[in-house]
Amino acid sequence: MDENQSCPLYNHELFELEILEHVKDSCRLTNRLLTAKLGCSVKLTHTLLTRMVEKGFLQVVKHHSRRWDYFLTPQGIAEKARLTCEFFSFSMRFYQDARRRSAQVCRDLAESGHKDIAFLGDSELAEIVYLGVREWGLNLLEVYGRNRDRFMGCPVCDPKELHSSKADAVIVCEYDKAQPMLKQYFPDDLPKPDNLHWIFNE
Repeated sequence: MDENQSCPLYNHELFELEILEHVKDSCRLTNRLLTAKLGCSVKLTHTLLTRMVEKGFLQVVKHHSRRWDYFLTPQGIAEKARLTCEFFSFSMRFYQDARRRSAQVCRDLAESGHKDIAFLGDSELAEIVYLGVREWGLNLLEVYGRNRDRFMGCPVCDPKELHSSKADAVIVCEYDKAQPMLKQYFPDDLPKPDNLHWIFNE
């Protein structure tokens, strides 16, 4: 079985968990709000909500055409608990695998004479990779990301400026939320330089 299919995030289950978490705290939910929250398309948002209602995870109360409230059902509460447990278990495996793979990438770069490194991405995966950078004496020269202003002392630059990087190598620390171990993931909206190195490369 493909490793992506063995993880609980496959087939949008992470999105479903985020929806269930949201509904637990607030019944007010619109396609527009959910699309912004999940970072996915309106079409996928509609499909997810429809499927979760059909499965009995959510109950809908329609007040009028512009206000639909969503509530967790007993089945939804049980599904949320299941996904939470699976996600925690997967997160531990993801951390361990990412730590092992990123350490090897950093070792390979150090042994091939690379010194100055850039990160594409400033998420939790970047934090894991940073351990390997320190372990193998590399210099984190630049960080290109979308989430914070600074990362481990480095200012975070707009990813669209990646083409101007002065680093010897760029380690890709971004990933697809739906398939976090997807091989050689790269954002569609960015130009692709030649000196990329991936954590999940096989």
